[in-house]
Amino acid sequence: MTQTFDFIVVGGGMMGGPCARHLAEAGHSVALIAAPEPADWGTSQGPFGSHFDAARITRRVASDPDWSLASCRSIARYRDLEVRSGHRIFHQTGAVMAGPTDGPMAGATARFLGIARALPDPPDVLDVDAVRTGLGLTLPEGTRATHEATQGGWMAPRAMRTAQWQLAQTAGAELFAQPAVSRDGTDVTLACGTRLSGGHVVIATGPHAASDGLLPAVPKLKVWARTIAFARLSEAEGARLAAMPSVIWVPEGWDHDLYMLPPVRYPDGRLYLKIGGQVDSPRIRTAAEMATWFHGPGDAEVGARLLAEMQRILPGLTAEATHSGPCAVVWSETGFPYIDTAGPGITVLCGGNGAAAKCGDELGRLGALMATGTEFAGEGYAQDFAAVWA
Repeated sequence: MTQTFDFIVVGGGMMGGPCARHLAEAGHSVALIAAPEPADWGTSQGPFGSHFDAARITRRVASDPDWSLASCRSIARYRDLEVRSGHRIFHQTGAVMAGPTDGPMAGATARFLGIARALPDPPDVLDVDAVRTGLGLTLPEGTRATHEATQGGWMAPRAMRTAQWQLAQTAGAELFAQPAVSRDGTDVTLACGTRLSGGHVVIATGPHAASDGLLPAVPKLKVWARTIAFARLSEAEGARLAAMPSVIWVPEGWDHDLYMLPPVRYPDGRLYLKIGGQVDSPRIRTAAEMATWFHGPGDAEVGARLLAEMQRILPGLTAEATHSGPCAVVWSETGFPYIDTAGPGITVLCGGNGAAAKCGDELGRLGALMATGTEFAGEGYAQDFAAVWA
């Protein structure tokens, strides 16, 4: 017998999970199709997702006011999600966003400094000496930085995912922990053969949205195979760096920024510093390419370059071991999420542009508005989040 729901949300990641929760808490019957994390990343064929991670930077400051607004609204809801779910999502370590005041990146620095100064309870703006003496980070000369001491730090994607799924179910949503393999109108078939019927379907499948065939048209997305690197710390070194904030900065001579997380305890019980921010990486165009990339350790040469910059910003760092790993980042044609009608009874909700983890709750709420036919007018965003189709 086919089960019927008002809404079917395909994808339980940083946008899909919140979308299902917001719909369910509004009183709708909801099916959330959310495949579990791969048991063995080395052999799994996916689906893979950004929410299978221990830590992502969260902050209010951004180079665009709409991204900042989405972050502010999500961060403001973290505590409510934690209280109601019992899962700790937000870790208040502080967040630094830094950039050069001269050269090709100076415009981006001026933009995020302007946005920071306009925020309620604006963060401190610091020079390199203040960052070094106060926060222990050695930034390039000529850098200016914002420091969000109380509303920045890192968030736990796995905890966010679990909290969103749990609260969606508490509100009456039904969770189907397996992939969707096909869609026919507003009917969706799961890998086990179960068929679900919905009044409306939201496709929120992240890096797979352009290749999984679940949308009636192909969204114009670029999925990049990115490398991240890790430094494993001793307990003593982790304690020494315990007050370190999350940081985004532009290394000297670089034309793009990098990001680094403070010491975070990963599922293996050890403490790691994580660094990323590569831009010169291969494209991923198919599910097979995605699986091949996630079966490997990333690009060792890129990992070495990242770890060298980690050492420069944290002189004196002592690591027990280092390694690299695979990541995938989805960039939309507009630089903003696609939250749009994709066809009769279909909404697309994808395109995190590297920022979906910290502000996914707000993006999911906007996806719920779109799915229910509610206009974005009055929401305070300059963008309409329209999709671009290939």
